[in-house]
Amino acid sequence: MTTGTSSGQWRVDFDAEIVFSNGGALQTQGFRLDIPGDDIADGELGELLVRHLGLLMVGSTKITRRELLQEPHKGSRHTVAPGSGRRTADLTGPETRAAWPAAPGGGAPALAGLVDLPVVLLRLLGAGRPVADRLALAPFDLAGHAVVVQTGRQDGPYLTEDAVELLAGQGAALVATDSRQGDGPVARALAAAGLPALTGLTGLEELPATGVRLHAVPFPGPDDTLTRVYGVTDDQH
Repeated sequence: MTTGTSSGQWRVDFDAEIVFSNGGALQTQGFRLDIPGDDIADGELGELLVRHLGLLMVGSTKITRRELLQEPHKGSRHTVAPGSGRRTADLTGPETRAAWPAAPGGGAPALAGLVDLPVVLLRLLGAGRPVADRLALAPFDLAGHAVVVQTGRQDGPYLTEDAVELLAGQGAALVATDSRQGDGPVARALAAAGLPALTGLTGLEELPATGVRLHAVPFPGPDDTLTRVYGVTDDQH
């Protein structure tokens, strides 16, 4: 079965049984993985699942149900084929704004801390509550990264306050989102934690799930909330 949207990327929703050669088994229901093309054989899907979970001593895999979904990749580990060439996506929209934490002298941080940042991309499209909490961030190495949260909506929160605590504790460089919510408890928590926040981004669907580096360049002038934001993907992804 196949369902789709306007995205050019595909994922698969499936049930599987994994039997281990040293005894024991594992079952998954409604598991989703990114796939490199628009279809995949059951054997290849089983191998992707094993690589994604990092399983050892697997004797066999069996796919008992599957449905192809045309939707943006979420960043499944070890599952996406290399791309072809360097790509740049402009993420700046009419509502894109930056909130800079208080610093001596005020204004935006030094440019070196805002460009060429590796990206952690959280796609929460379709979630009942598209807000990133600590568990959503737990799988990722956050230190020195731009954490980009794609909610699929313009308004509403995009982080929980405990997620802000985790981001600050692990040394994230900044956070960014398509939500335009630039005030409220989370915004205050980000400012208190010293984390820059970029809101109102557009074009996040153009980004691959991995291999992106973010650049945020404030426009010259008195309004330092106006910032040009773009993502660059190298030819390894």
